[in-house]
Amino acid sequence: MSPYLYVPIYLSIIGFLSMIMGLKLMMQDGDSLAIGEENKGNFIFPLILSTIFAIWIGLRPVSGVFGDTVNYARVYNMIGPDAVSDINLSAEWLWGLLETSCKHAGLSVHIFFLIIEIGYVFTALCAIKKFVPTSPYLGFLFLFSSLMFFTFGVNGLRNGLACHIILLAMAFLMEDKRVIAIILAFLALGIHKSVMLPIVGVISAITVIKNPKWAFYIWLASIVISLLWGEYLTQLIVSIGFDDRMSSYANATEYNSLFSSTGFRWDFLLYSSIPIIMYWYVNIWKDLRDGWYNIISTTYMLANSFWIIVIRMPFSNRFAYLSWFLYPIMIVYPLCNMRAWENQDRVAGQILIAYASFTIFMIMFFWN
Repeated sequence: MSPYLYVPIYLSIIGFLSMIMGLKLMMQDGDSLAIGEENKGNFIFPLILSTIFAIWIGLRPVSGVFGDTVNYARVYNMIGPDAVSDINLSAEWLWGLLETSCKHAGLSVHIFFLIIEIGYVFTALCAIKKFVPTSPYLGFLFLFSSLMFFTFGVNGLRNGLACHIILLAMAFLMEDKRVIAIILAFLALGIHKSVMLPIVGVISAITVIKNPKWAFYIWLASIVISLLWGEYLTQLIVSIGFDDRMSSYANATEYNSLFSSTGFRWDFLLYSSIPIIMYWYVNIWKDLRDGWYNIISTTYMLANSFWIIVIRMPFSNRFAYLSWFLYPIMIVYPLCNMRAWENQDRVAGQILIAYASFTIFMIMFFWN
């Protein structure tokens, strides 16, 4: 299949499925989503769709249409028969171990990408099932129609995989399965060290910032700080040198067209604020409390605050995703677990259609 057909097919599928589900919900009266009367246990359909998607995208052609797919393939093909991945816990050891193990096993680069895609898709899908057990299909639609879901499945592979492992770790943590959560977080760090940011956010949400309202104030403050001292702080963070990628991003001259306009991105700040507006409505305006939602919201706002500080940096989408991977959970969780709206089913349908429509619009006009 031509690589140029992948994006139109993907957009057509998520548009069709989201429209059908959205219209179905809009024709319903009541709050069945919030009390789990509809779609309970409906996991087979999203499981089948996820499997098809993972195979289809995993076996994609090696093409510049898919961004860093070409670079990952080049590195993989350069791994020699005598290459050994050092297990250095201060580095991203698991990714290197995965690469060399697959190459030594004689697997083609396409099978390697398939393995990564399976991990990327199914860690997030399992997390969705835990976060919204009564409506996993609706959660699946919000996940797959997220703005950056396709991009980080074919472009920012390591970042995307690591973030979704953290998402699953958060789900286990909230089930009080802390040992599994810690192991998953450790593995995610072995794939991409940047996930230390959401890990710190989760720890802060559990131990220090238990009320998301304080995270909201930090988020507001980060906007002011970025406007006043953003360039200086970005250079300071880069100079600390805790991640060599930040230096390369800061000096980059070519980057993803979706983020091709540098400077303070008011448009993407507005996009980032939508889940926070929902949090404010549910938690503050409607005065509804939920322990899981508090942790998710605090983690999102803290991680997003860091991105706002470095928002002027090329490739800032890589840092945005450290909060945006929580975006679909921030939206779907209150819709399925908290009774915050009259005729909540109808509201959920409207939000789903608007959510998917925005993604389709942005990718159609800004994809390379």
